[in-house]
Amino acid sequence: MTGPLLGSTTLVPVVGIDIGGTASRTIVMRGEEVIASRIDSTPASPSVALDALTGWVGRVVQEAGLEPGELGRIGIGASGPVDAGGVIRNPDTLPAFTGLDVVDTLARAFGVPVVMDNDAAAAAVGEHWQGAGKGASALLVVTLGTGVGVAVVREGRPFRGGDGLHPEAGHLTVPGDPAPCYCGRQTCLEQTASRASLQHRAEKARGSADLGELAAAAATGEAAAVDVLTTYGRRVGDGVVELATQHRPDVVVLAGSAARCFVHFRTALQKQLATMTSAPKPDVRVTALGDVAGAIGAARLAVLAESPPSA
Repeated sequence: MTGPLLGSTTLVPVVGIDIGGTASRTIVMRGEEVIASRIDSTPASPSVALDALTGWVGRVVQEAGLEPGELGRIGIGASGPVDAGGVIRNPDTLPAFTGLDVVDTLARAFGVPVVMDNDAAAAAVGEHWQGAGKGASALLVVTLGTGVGVAVVREGRPFRGGDGLHPEAGHLTVPGDPAPCYCGRQTCLEQTASRASLQHRAEKARGSADLGELAAAAATGEAAAVDVLTTYGRRVGDGVVELATQHRPDVVVLAGSAARCFVHFRTALQKQLATMTSAPKPDVRVTALGDVAGAIGAARLAVLAESPPSA
């Protein structure tokens, strides 16, 4: 299916969707500007998922004041794995959409090309295009959310494996206590450095999983809160060291809700980075786009899909 030609400076409206485990964001972009945005609860049942998704797009297009036929493309970022056909294969954290033909459903409903990729790749492209990774030669984005999403962007495009798919680097093996994961490993980055892991440690140490309370307590010097965030910083640092050794980025961006505590675990993370000897130490930054990075990146991926990468 073809649609309006977009080009690198297009003003043709593009929809970007970030499908999350509990909430999803849908935006319309015209050029580099977000002209409409909405957040909806992610459905829990496959029986209503496609209707919900179509409704999100229809409403945000209406809110943007677009005329019929004016929409150019739709891009989607979703918690992976996402297979080569653009189908989500993630029954553990995104069961409602797993196995459904999301791409074809939206393409038929709106008459435009639709692309789908891993949400980590979408967020990384967004940060490289408009966020904290703008101008980086090689950008590594680590999203610290319900799980851990990892993506590398080079020359504006996400790094892919030999099969063309996004690597699931959030499941690399790192030091830590045994914490079996659905990926099959006994201790992986997702189980040691996710927001869920931080909340679990906070609740065990302080009786509350609220990260705002944790950060406030750390700011006052409370020993339990400081210890939780210091340990967490080391765990995130373990992952960044491994990933930076493999990909040699010049910039690392931390995204996701746990990144809001960065000021309290930065020192511990930097101590882990100081042990690196086989690769340059990257500049570690916090997301500049926040929760909208995935949707912006998804819209950008839809535009990038129009033109193949240069040889």
